Amino acid sequence: MVSYHPAGRDTALYAAVQDVKAGHWMQMRQVLAQTRTWREWTTRTQVLGVAAARRNVVELWLKEEPQSVAAQVMHARVTTERALDAHRSRRSTADPRRAHQLDELADRARQACRRAGDLHPGDPVAPICLLALAETDRTGRFPEHRVAPPPPDVLLPHGPWGLLEAAHRRDAFSREAWHRMLRVLQAGPKSAYLSQGAVAMDFARWSVSKAPLGSPLLLLPLYAHMEEYRARRSRGDAMLSLWWVNDSITPVIAKAFEDWFCHCDPAAGSATDLNHLAHALTAGGFLNEAAAVFQAIGDFATPAPWQYITHDPDRWWEEFETTRSACLRRLQPLPKAGRRP
Repeated sequence: MVSYHPAGRDTALYAAVQDVKAGHWMQMRQVLAQTRTWREWTTRTQVLGVAAARRNVVELWLKEEPQSVAAQVMHARVTTERALDAHRSRRSTADPRRAHQLDELADRARQACRRAGDLHPGDPVAPICLLALAETDRTGRFPEHRVAPPPPDVLLPHGPWGLLEAAHRRDAFSREAWHRMLRVLQAGPKSAYLSQGAVAMDFARWSVSKAPLGSPLLLLPLYAHMEEYRARRSRGDAMLSLWWVNDSITPVIAKAFEDWFCHCDPAAGSATDLNHLAHALTAGGFLNEAAAVFQAIGDFATPAPWQYITHDPDRWWEEFETTRSACLRRLQPLPKAGRRP
């Protein structure tokens, strides 16, 4: 039976999310107090931020404990999530008053991020949220969103590179930080000589060149390819059936499997990463490798990428189950996932 929850296998986070949805904050405070690594802290605050964004739970927590660092970090999370959600749902607005309201919402989120950063200077969440908010700056109001890329990568566009570097200093190769940067580039203005998809792919390739074995950044090209696939599908591209077996893509898929999956603990990673890899391997013809990834996924499926490739996104799990069943029927022994000697 397919099971989806944003907390994935993290049972403590699952309980906290359910508590937040019920309008309570004590479990959220408890799970954050028990968090020991930046990777886990970043993931947990992100998931909780999404769950709390449509509620006043964090504001109630702040009212009770205004000096709580964790509450201030969560305030940065929820205000950022609200600003991004409003911006994405009303991106094409031509009403100047509405555009001004969106800018004010993003500005309040930036203020919350800076307060959290001042209280917890080593925390990567504040620069990650500021990086995410660059997506809302469509006119380049802020100089930190127009920084030149690191040399010698001059072909990459100007953007919030300083914010990415700030997050990287606090938590090297942070999955969320680099995914946020990818999203900013995909949503950015079109270049005179490169499409948004090409810019995103260049960034993904550059990221892979920097990332160590076992890093989730090694999957960034799969996300960039999926976004380009979605764009072409929406335009009715007749060649999509060959997209994932293209000679320029299959080596990228194989590298993601060899350099990430075979050098990490899948149970400790992102369920979304596993699902993207399983799809890419299947679509690229690597069925035995895909079967191994499906085994690692178990029943922890995620809507993405399956909702992007099915005719009925509301029933995405059927695409997952059909693809998984076909792969597992052809399973052959492969090296188990885990760090190789």
